[in-house]
Amino acid sequence: MEKERLLRIVETIFKGTGFKVARMEFKGSCFDLVASRLFLLLFVKVLQNIDSFTEEQAEDLKRLAKLFGASPLIVGLKSKNEELEEGVVYERHGIYALNPQTLYDILVENELPAIFAERGGFYVRVNGEYLRELRERHGYSVGELAELLGVSRKSLQNYEKGEQAMSLEVALRLEELFDAPVAKPIDVLNARVEAKMEVEPETDLEREVFKRLEEFGMGVIKIKKAPFDAISKEGGVKILTGISERKTLSTVKRAQIVDEVSKIIQSDGLFILERTKTEVVGEIPLIPKEKLNEIRDADELIEMIEELKNEIKRKIFS
Repeated sequence: MEKERLLRIVETIFKGTGFKVARMEFKGSCFDLVASRLFLLLFVKVLQNIDSFTEEQAEDLKRLAKLFGASPLIVGLKSKNEELEEGVVYERHGIYALNPQTLYDILVENELPAIFAERGGFYVRVNGEYLRELRERHGYSVGELAELLGVSRKSLQNYEKGEQAMSLEVALRLEELFDAPVAKPIDVLNARVEAKMEVEPETDLEREVFKRLEEFGMGVIKIKKAPFDAISKEGGVKILTGISERKTLSTVKRAQIVDEVSKIIQSDGLFILERTKTEVVGEIPLIPKEKLNEIRDADELIEMIEELKNEIKRKIFS
């Protein structure tokens, strides 16, 4: 299946279940879709082969998820030469990955997967306390149940302590023996990740702009694999920030993408260029670097963004 068709399928699944979706076309980006519904926000990377997802993309995706209180997710078709199994959760660089059918089952059928893939096979996690209660209720000692399941006493003790994942085969034997579900579902839509936030700017212009924004009292987080170059933040306000030498067709396209994404994640956007006239693409202001010298603090920068957006709206509706 070609990437474009796969993207359309994933986008349709989200839209069909009440999500607002922004889709972007930016080569090498750490995400392809951003999807929002009620209290859920997802940054989604769509790939034919999930092994092509790089560590650098993963780190950026984790940073975005952490900054916006979102969940990162990969949707793909294959790993190596094998198709991803339905109902199974995979992982790449600490981010959950699944196939479109599993995504459909979660969103449409409300069926959370419980099986995850790791080197060597399929596994589940169990509620250890519940497993112990089941064992005792049915009158088995640790040794007796371990022998029935074909595992060591130590493994069964680890299962009951919640310290060890259980193979799918053992989980199925348990469920058949006790006639009760033991596997814990994996809530892939509410995954929270840790992220390294300290990333150095890559160009002299970025260093100059970052320094000026930091002088305003703003935090600035570098993002490498996205249509924007950084997230600037002050309190609860976050600004998708693009930095470029000059206005080009590529810059305009990036600003258009940021315009779509910012609406979904309820964020502002701003592009700072070495040389340009002040203008607005969609609702994303493009300003020359020198304009930052006229601004005293973060509040004034945020006010300027709002004024530029409102000025465009007045021109459109006047």
